[in-house]
Amino acid sequence: MTVSGQPSNAATQPAILVVDDSVEVSAGLVATLKRSYGSVLAANSAFDALNIMRSRPIDLVISDISMPDMDGLALLTRIKEQSPRTLVVMMTGYGSIETAVDAMKRGAFHYIAKPFRSEEILLQVERGLQMLSLEREVEDLRRRVADQGTFEGIIAQSKKMLDLFDFLRKVAPTDAPVMIRGESGTGKELIARAIHRESNRRDKQFLGINTAALPEALLEAELFGYKKGAFTGAVADKEGLLTSARGGTVFLDEISGMPLSSQAKLLRAIEEMEVLPVGGLSAVRVDARIISASNSEKMEDIREDLFYRLSVIEIRVPPLRERMEDVPLLATHFVAAYASRYDRGHKRLTPAAIDALTRYRWPGNVRELENVIQRAVVVSAGEDIGVADIHMPGGAEPPELRSVGMDLPYERARDEAIAIFQRQYVANLLSRADGNVSRAAAAAGITRGALYGIMKKLGMDEGKKRGRRR
Repeated sequence: MTVSGQPSNAATQPAILVVDDSVEVSAGLVATLKRSYGSVLAANSAFDALNIMRSRPIDLVISDISMPDMDGLALLTRIKEQSPRTLVVMMTGYGSIETAVDAMKRGAFHYIAKPFRSEEILLQVERGLQMLSLEREVEDLRRRVADQGTFEGIIAQSKKMLDLFDFLRKVAPTDAPVMIRGESGTGKELIARAIHRESNRRDKQFLGINTAALPEALLEAELFGYKKGAFTGAVADKEGLLTSARGGTVFLDEISGMPLSSQAKLLRAIEEMEVLPVGGLSAVRVDARIISASNSEKMEDIREDLFYRLSVIEIRVPPLRERMEDVPLLATHFVAAYASRYDRGHKRLTPAAIDALTRYRWPGNVRELENVIQRAVVVSAGEDIGVADIHMPGGAEPPELRSVGMDLPYERARDEAIAIFQRQYVANLLSRADGNVSRAAAAAGITRGALYGIMKKLGMDEGKKRGRRR
């Protein structure tokens, strides 16, 4: 059941309310909107509008500014108090920039100067309802992050990852060797740890080593252990990972970079389930499950016989670009985690920011996304993390909400192109001015109030920009 005065559920028809003291204007607008939307109401005064909103949920209000008794700006303030998430589009017959900026500061979604074309009002209504839909998706994501029942804490909602989780649940309880393949940053070690936690060895140790990061002699000492006096500096016996796991799991990362001579010794250890420590004379029994990983699609650098021993179960972790539907869920999860870690209070990604994140290709995969979100949490002021807070590695610009649709009518495509230009221009302008709005406005040759109006129209929280001044 929907609370009165709050926007209607996304599954229902959006409800639109037209407010104008002119019966002819309101009737014309209702007729225009009803061609595209089923639930369109009219009110001929601000008081009638508030009464309607008390009796039923309204998603979007289109209101004239100049009305007797209570004008549109006062109505806007009352609507935002009564139903904060209801969007309001203001109409003015005077084309006053000052009035429009005032409306934006009070929380208006957009303003339109009379006289206007039907296409213009329809475009703003469509944009507003799309934004509401995005906001509801964001709220749904937050709920799902809180309730997520995924595999051992790994966050995902894409079919590829959910199918992978089902497969992991089947293989985890066995002792079969597992080879995990995937690009750097996809979370191969997380998968390995999750398999360990789901296995019968969960109460024992999980020990990992990057086999490509150590020189051959040191790698063998770490894997197989050594005896006192085996080499300079060996002042006491030391167990290797394979034996010290004692019923647990050993994770061999970057196995494709392991020296060939060490591969031969590892193969023997796996075949015989025993190792000969460096400088030792007798073998030591091994009781460990072996999970290996490689970020290389080419496995020519691994001995064929060792490869078959290690890859009884082979798992491919898909790159983030192949499961973009996971980006909003992961980003929301990282925001909550880093906001808590850095004591930054309640933080949330705006719908525009989430949309921008889902249009980047993420060559660094989940690790890159995590780093971008970590930075955004640190540098953002206020609760909202917007597009301007998102900095891609290497200075790449965050992608825009969408490219201009070439199949749109000319005027609508032009309006979208202008909106894209404005967002990119303002983001760059503020970045060069270190977030100082006055300095940015001066550089652009416009007033500070006009820039605030543009920022509000684009969904950029002006409070954040003030908070960034140096």
